Parts: sequence; structure tokens; C-alpha cells
Amino acid sequence: MLNCKQASELASRAMDEKLPIWSRLALKIHTLICRNCRVFMHQLRFLREASHRFAIGYDLELSLEAKQRIANELEKR
Repeated sequence: MLNCKQASELASRAMDEKLPIWSRLALKIHTLICRNCRVFMHQLRFLREASHRFAIGYDLELSLEAKQRIANELEKR
């Protein structure tokens, strides 16, 4: 049985990759029992959807000047 820390890590990973069947099953069982982790997973989905909606409406391309400043700072390090 997963603890909440393990469940939250799996829930986060599941947003970006397909988990193995046993991990998905363990997460599902845990969230059936644990209300806090269910809420956490709901919040993760909400934040992901909100960030995608925000990104669609805005041009997130950096200016050449901003790109150059970043490159200069990286070279310094």
C-alpha cells in the first residue's frame, strides 16, 4: 500500500508519462481510500488545464534581447 508521499509522486509523474499498470492500480486504490490525495490529484489536473489555457491565449516567445541576456548569464556560470 502506498503512503501519501508516494501517491503524490506517482500522481505527479502520471501527468507526464504513462505509469506501469501496477503503479496505476496502487495509485487508484490509494485515492479510493485517501480523500487528501484525491483532492491533490484534482488540483494537479486543474493547474495543468489552467496553465494550458493561459498559454494558448498568449505569445510566450522570448524576445531576442531576453534570449541574449539569458545566454550571457549562463556563460558567466
